[in-house]
Amino acid sequence: MRVLFFLLIFLSTSLPALASGALVITGALCVDDPAITLADLARAEGQEAADVLAAIGSEPLLASPKFDGARATLHGPKLRDLILQRFGTALPPISVPDRVQVQRGGQVVSTQSLRPAIDKILTQALEPYEADVELRDYRIADYFFLGSKEPVQFRVSPVGTLGPGRISLRLEAVNEAGAVLQSFTGTVFADVWKTVPCAARVLNRGDILEPALITFARKNLAYLSQPPWHGQGLPLRMTGPVGEGQPITMAAVEMIPLISKGQMVTMMYAGETLTLTVPAESLEDGGAGVRIRVRNMQSKKIVAARVVDEQTVQVP
Repeated sequence: MRVLFFLLIFLSTSLPALASGALVITGALCVDDPAITLADLARAEGQEAADVLAAIGSEPLLASPKFDGARATLHGPKLRDLILQRFGTALPPISVPDRVQVQRGGQVVSTQSLRPAIDKILTQALEPYEADVELRDYRIADYFFLGSKEPVQFRVSPVGTLGPGRISLRLEAVNEAGAVLQSFTGTVFADVWKTVPCAARVLNRGDILEPALITFARKNLAYLSQPPWHGQGLPLRMTGPVGEGQPITMAAVEMIPLISKGQMVTMMYAGETLTLTVPAESLEDGGAGVRIRVRNMQSKKIVAARVVDEQTVQVP
């Protein structure tokens, strides 16, 4: 945004020789009048600073943006110099941010005031992970400028799937009737720490996973590409390699099949009054109730059959 600085020249105002406390310049404000005053810009810390602000705070200092909704950005150090030039060096110490944003009309909300509510909403939403949640790296504007002065509340909703890692947010300013006046976007990063099953040694595809091969470690789910295995259903078979100390994911394990690829099985053709059995070869692994491809060893045809037990499949 282009930095704008409007200067009005006035005669200096006399102040007490020494003033204590501090004047703290805000980072954002809205004004309704043609001129910006020191009272618009600053709050006083300490009684003497409050007395100074009461004495000179209403005097015009800068021209405000020209029309409702217009916004200007003031350079903080230059603004401090202007205040000292205008009112003299006997002012209390002045604390200024790097920049000050000013809007004509409306209202401004500090997003810092919304952080506790956002943290609470997201922490509750991540409770199903049964983990320790830490929110950080907010990427949201420091201030939300609204065009209306009517009272508002903010409604926060995640955009897309909510989970560990970078979360996109939509923040809507709604009035008392529930109508959305303005919406804003931002993101926050969620570290989700949980103790998960890990490989006690290097595990390879096809290994049978048993309790002795499992250890546990606290991991940040935000950096896992797949959901971690829940630790139940042993024994299982590995579908891919997992390094020592690395989390075991749901995608890395599968049920141990009743029938394995290449195994010779009995294939049953079951009718209402007749059951026919023929030898067949399994062309893929399969658990109970799973449909797999098998080759009829008599006709050489490939058909789909349901796994019945360790030796039997059934068509249809």
